[in-house]
Amino acid sequence: MLAPSKLPEHYGVWNGRHGAPFGHTRPNRRLLRRFYSDQAWRKLRGPFSIQGNSATREFEYPWAFHVAELGTRRRIVEIGGSLSGFQFVLSQEGHEVVNVDPGLDAAGLGWPSDQASMRELNALFGTNVVLKSSTIGKADLPDASYDLFFSISVLEHLPEADVREVMEHAWRCLKPGGRFVLTVDLFLNLEPFTKRTSNEYGRNIDVRQMIESSKLRLLVGERSQLFGYPEFSTEPILANLETYLVGAYPVLTQCMVLQKP
Repeated sequence: MLAPSKLPEHYGVWNGRHGAPFGHTRPNRRLLRRFYSDQAWRKLRGPFSIQGNSATREFEYPWAFHVAELGTRRRIVEIGGSLSGFQFVLSQEGHEVVNVDPGLDAAGLGWPSDQASMRELNALFGTNVVLKSSTIGKADLPDASYDLFFSISVLEHLPEADVREVMEHAWRCLKPGGRFVLTVDLFLNLEPFTKRTSNEYGRNIDVRQMIESSKLRLLVGERSQLFGYPEFSTEPILANLETYLVGAYPVLTQCMVLQKP
C-alpha cells in the first residue's frame, strides 16, 4: 500500500504520545532552555528529536508499530535505525532491540551513529538498544532467533547488492512465522514516473524482484501500489495523487509486511 494523505486518528494519538516524528514541542522554548540543561531538554523532547526526519514518518512510524502486532516482549532487529527514535520507543515498550547500522561507513547514504552516541541515548531514555556498527552480513546475528525485522525507508538508499544481503539475512535470522515490516520510498522524479534512474537519495527499487529473490512472502501490501508488480501503474497513482501522503521532497511511501513461512 501507499501511505494515505489522511492520517488515522489512532496514529495521531501514537505520534502525540511519543513525539513522532520530530520530537515533542513545548511552549516558551526560550524560557525553558534557561532552566534545563541540553541533556534534560533532549529528554523532554523525546527520542524523535535526536535525528532529523522526513514528514512521511508521520505515517510510517505508527503504521509500522501497529501493523507489527507487537504484544508481548519480542526480539527485534531494525535495519538502518541510525539514531532515529523508533528503536528507543520499541525498547521503552519492553522489547529486545538490535539496530544494525554501519553509520557513515555505509556503501550508500550513511547516517552518523556510533557506540558512544548509543550509550548516551540509552542512558537518556532508559533504554537498552544494542547497536551493531556493521552491515547485516557482518553483524553476527544468530539464525532463526528474531520475531521481527523493521526497515523504515532505508533500502532505497542502499546499493542493489546490499539490498539482497538484507533480504537474505532477514530470512536467515527470522523465526518461522517471523515478520519483516518495511517501508520503501517511491520517488516521483525517477523511473517509472520519469526516465531518470537515481537522485541524491537513491533509486526506486523493484519491490517484486526484491521480495521474490528472497524466500519471504508478501503478507500485507497492495500489489497495484508496489513498484515492480504487473498490477502497478503510474497513471492511477498520479491521477489520485491528492489521496497519498507526499513528502516535502517528491516521494510516496510504499508499505508492506513480509513473512517467513
